[in-house]
Amino acid sequence: MAIYHANVKTFSRAKGHSSIAAAAYRAGLLLEDEKTGQRHDYRRRDGVVETRCIAPEDAPDWAFVPAQLWPAVEAAERRKDATVAREFEFALPHELNEAQRSALAMEVTRALVGRYGFAAQASIHSPGSKDGLNWHVHVLTTTRRIGPDGFVDKTRELDGGPSGRTEVQWVRELIATTINAYLEAAGLGIQVDHRSLDAQAGEALARGDLVAAAVLAREPTKHVGKNATAIARRGQASERVESNRQVEEANEETFQKLIAVFENERRAAEVPDGHSHEQAQREIRRPPAVLSLPLGRGAGQIEMSRNMEVIAQRLGLVEESAPGAPRPEPLSIPALVAELAQEWGALRYEGVARALHATRQLLAWAAERAAAFAEHTRFRTDVLELARRLRRFKASLTRFGRRLQAEQRASKLRHLAERSWEEFTVNHPQPGTSWSEQAWKQRRAWRLSTLEKRTAELAAARDRVTPQQKAFCDQEAEESGRHLEAWSQEMLERYPLELDQPLVFGAQDAQPDALYDPSAPDLAPSGPRPPRPRLH
Repeated sequence: MAIYHANVKTFSRAKGHSSIAAAAYRAGLLLEDEKTGQRHDYRRRDGVVETRCIAPEDAPDWAFVPAQLWPAVEAAERRKDATVAREFEFALPHELNEAQRSALAMEVTRALVGRYGFAAQASIHSPGSKDGLNWHVHVLTTTRRIGPDGFVDKTRELDGGPSGRTEVQWVRELIATTINAYLEAAGLGIQVDHRSLDAQAGEALARGDLVAAAVLAREPTKHVGKNATAIARRGQASERVESNRQVEEANEETFQKLIAVFENERRAAEVPDGHSHEQAQREIRRPPAVLSLPLGRGAGQIEMSRNMEVIAQRLGLVEESAPGAPRPEPLSIPALVAELAQEWGALRYEGVARALHATRQLLAWAAERAAAFAEHTRFRTDVLELARRLRRFKASLTRFGRRLQAEQRASKLRHLAERSWEEFTVNHPQPGTSWSEQAWKQRRAWRLSTLEKRTAELAAARDRVTPQQKAFCDQEAEESGRHLEAWSQEMLERYPLELDQPLVFGAQDAQPDALYDPSAPDLAPSGPRPPRPRLH
């Protein structure tokens, strides 16, 4: 799955950097520093797919030739501590083909040149291994704008401070927006996000995507530079590599606990001995348990059902409620009837129950009917039956919509699982020094099995949103609507009011509305049946 990665850095003489050396290495070229006579020869370097220079339209011809551009950059800077180049490096989706990746990289580079007026060299690199996924591009730019007569003023807006942070944020958003446009044009149905994990987790929690919130609430790891990577490859201790390993292990432990809670929400809870129908009725109004998620600086809370609460208690994520805690009393008849009237009002607002004339009239005077017949021996029982049928009708109306939402959630979960798998295969293709071979195999196997499971879940979810399944849901809604209407008619006859109007169809009702006729949604699944995960 496409992974968002973008990095901006500078090359400074104070640190011994050379723009000529950087350009030669990234492009796989032989470039010579005329000032020092040093030759930077990287022609044997593997992995350079394409290099192209881009500059403003009025720039001199030499700005499009690396062998002339970068010596001119060095000559334009006089200070011993001058910043001689800036680099924008970002990942390219491996799902795109070579032409698409090239077009994407050049579009971002042209946008950067258009905004800042500098000259740029874009070098696309392939992954380090045959089965790798780490396609990326290095956009090496000058730190000065360039005009018809050569270099002019510095691009100070990128140097740091509030202006620099604003510009970097613009660049990150540009990269993400462009990548997403190419992914959408390719019909891949996936997206990347340039925002921080905290921001993404908060949004996921707000929209109710609990598993995504759990995944995104992880602590981010720190970038491991080339020096630390080289130290780790030699088998020596690296403080940053070790710190990242500890963060990854803590993230994985928390993630597995939360996933266990969310997945078990679907399972039927074991009924303990002595759990009668009356006890179940008493628990209907039990307040939900709350699970707190550490989301960066703030905190998120998730209300859980009783089944989910039991599982979370077993995992030690929430405290068990006291056995003698008082239970709320059952709703009074007026309160119960008012609740039904409120639920009915929501259905009427959605315009999906216009044809249920008896139900509409029964609940039009709900409070008055409850006051008149509250002492009747059967009234409470009949109201509870009305509630059951009304809620069944409401559930049948929304069943297909919930299936569409479930298909979208399954697609997101598979996206997360595939991203986790591919991040692992890119960052840990071999056991290395972080884990033993057995631990590495366990982590790899867990991610692969999760991906396979999510793939199967997505396929099953898409099987439930076919046109045939929609027709079945429509039929079920029709049937539950008729059952509700029949019971409402019976209650009108059993508990009449003078306020009731005879159920006579006028001219506008000559052709009764269908019981279930919402606007037809787009039933097309979000994409083709997901492919089997690739092995790396």
